[in-house]
Amino acid sequence: MTKKITIALAGNPNCGKSSIFNNLTGARQYVSNYPGVTVEKKEGRLKYKNYEISVVDLPGTYSLSAYSEDEIIARNFIVQREADIIVNIIDSSNLERNLYLTTQLMELDAPLILAMNMSDIVEKRGEHIDYSELSKLLGHPLIPTVGNKNKGTQKLLETIIGVYERKIEFEKVYVSYGAEVREEIDKIEKILIKDEALIKAYPLRWLIIKLIEDDRLVLDVVEKSTVAGEAVEQAEKSRRHLKAHFGDSTDVIVAERRYGFISGACTQSLKLSVEDRHTVSDKIDRITLNRFAGVPIFAVVMYLIFKFTFVLSGPIVGWCEVFFDWLAGVVGGLIPQVLLRSLVVDGIIGGVGGVLGFFPLILFMFFAIAFFEDSGYMARAAFVMDKLMSKFGLHGKSFLPLMISTNGCAVPGIMATRTLENKRDRLITMMITPFMICGAKLPIFALFIGAFFPAEYSANIMFLMYVLSIIIAFGCAKLLKILVFKGESAHFVMELPPYRIPTIKGILLKMWERGWMYIKKAGTIIVLVSVIIWAGFTFPQNPVIEKGKNLTEDETAAVQMEKSYAGRFGHAIEPVIKPLGLDWRAGVALTAGFAAKEVVVSTYGTMYSLGEVDPEEADSLKESIGNDASWSPLKAVSFLIFSLIYIPCVVVMAVFHREAGSSWKWTSFMVFWTTALAWTASFIVYQAGLLFGLG
Repeated sequence: MTKKITIALAGNPNCGKSSIFNNLTGARQYVSNYPGVTVEKKEGRLKYKNYEISVVDLPGTYSLSAYSEDEIIARNFIVQREADIIVNIIDSSNLERNLYLTTQLMELDAPLILAMNMSDIVEKRGEHIDYSELSKLLGHPLIPTVGNKNKGTQKLLETIIGVYERKIEFEKVYVSYGAEVREEIDKIEKILIKDEALIKAYPLRWLIIKLIEDDRLVLDVVEKSTVAGEAVEQAEKSRRHLKAHFGDSTDVIVAERRYGFISGACTQSLKLSVEDRHTVSDKIDRITLNRFAGVPIFAVVMYLIFKFTFVLSGPIVGWCEVFFDWLAGVVGGLIPQVLLRSLVVDGIIGGVGGVLGFFPLILFMFFAIAFFEDSGYMARAAFVMDKLMSKFGLHGKSFLPLMISTNGCAVPGIMATRTLENKRDRLITMMITPFMICGAKLPIFALFIGAFFPAEYSANIMFLMYVLSIIIAFGCAKLLKILVFKGESAHFVMELPPYRIPTIKGILLKMWERGWMYIKKAGTIIVLVSVIIWAGFTFPQNPVIEKGKNLTEDETAAVQMEKSYAGRFGHAIEPVIKPLGLDWRAGVALTAGFAAKEVVVSTYGTMYSLGEVDPEEADSLKESIGNDASWSPLKAVSFLIFSLIYIPCVVVMAVFHREAGSSWKWTSFMVFWTTALAWTASFIVYQAGLLFGLG
């Protein structure tokens, strides 16, 4: 039996759509009007390989944001899924302008074929489009055509049949729009999916983006749904939030992201272009994306971020340390009961205060990174790092999760790997993402670097540790690619949004949102674990001391800690970490760090607070560690390397388990390999240091 297919030809005005239509249908075409309007409706039919194909030539449109009657007709036909396949006719000689419509068609999740028309003009201009590369980047089959010479028509028909029979697959490739927009998309999606009829009638992602763009026609559609009030209210909130953050209307923000996506695709697939794209962004990109200068510039940017963070936050961190020391003295004087005073002063203030003392440093770091994110540079950093990453078996999109982890937490970093379509690429990225110095690890590094290295070198040491984290992550990715996850990585589009001057309000909002997560953790998980650690070191009370020993108060406090439950646990695992230069207290702190990495600092805060008998003469945590004879710079470096690599915190592991498909195999592998790698790396560093006389 003859099978029937309906295809729609969509494209910009003057893209050569009529020529393609004529080539496909010949004399078997007719013109009528769409019901109720005067817009022409061109249809034609042809028979090909036991298929009767109905071809609809839609009115030309530049986007799916419809303004004229022609555009409304074209949009409704497409979004209401009246065609089995959409053939997007693209003028190859004006690639960037034409791909704007393509980015919107990709959001419909409909079978889509890209006909690269006027490809002969591109060749005559001495340009070259890597069609295979562009097809991979856009995620859809792509056919070069020359409409006025009837070239490519046969191949186009073959592709239409292949897509219809699902012999040619297409991928879901979207413009990401950035983390802020994505968060608002998720909020609106949770509301719209409650109305099954609505999302069955219209593509869900397209509806959400149009609501964010404040599209009047889509608002009319949503207002007739069962979730109208909630959806419209949330869309309005999302628009206000994004405008406050970026300082632009949401339709401008969305358009810029689309053109950034297009610019990235063209940069990767179009060679020797003479298109008029030489904007300010393009001129800056000649320097920042230079094959020789790109990586050094990225290194300088990251160094400046750390320099800015440590130099400006240093005095404020010092004030915070003084404040918490003062607070401990005042509160200690107000509470007469010894055990309760110890709980509040040593457990809560000593533990949580040690972590909160570094909060200004965290804020400065977030501020600096937010500046470069909103300026558009971080997207360029991904472009620069892509070629380097590919040599280590990493997918280009892996840069985003790594940067998110560096900017805040490994949890959203691991969740960001959802943008990777290939399961192997995704698992590799999830397994190396926790190696980055996240906001939770930053207090550990700041504490030990401040304790053992001069203040003027703090930013330099921190930068070197950051570089080391990248080297470890990339090296492990290569190892995993060779031994565990074999196969090639998929392609992706490098999105290059235009450079813009960040708004102070936007940067401060982003800084505070990330900083508030840190505060909430300090007020919940870290308080709880600090109390548990305090109890572990406080009980059992008054341990038995060998006869004949007359101990001072400080010595008695030290014996209490060693004979406590936590002390006994630490001594039990000490033989395992002793070859790394670490003692039983480091074992307790690192074990507690599994709850949350900041707890490593709060655990030391509790231990040294308990060790200081007189609160009036207590040193700051940094001074206590620096003055402790059992430590040395080499041991501190060994400790930091172990902290950098070993098993992620329990929340990260829970998210990893879920994102890995609830696979206990991969979760167990993650626990084993990160811990084994941490031990091996710290062992090599410490023993090599001793060998060279650095101990």
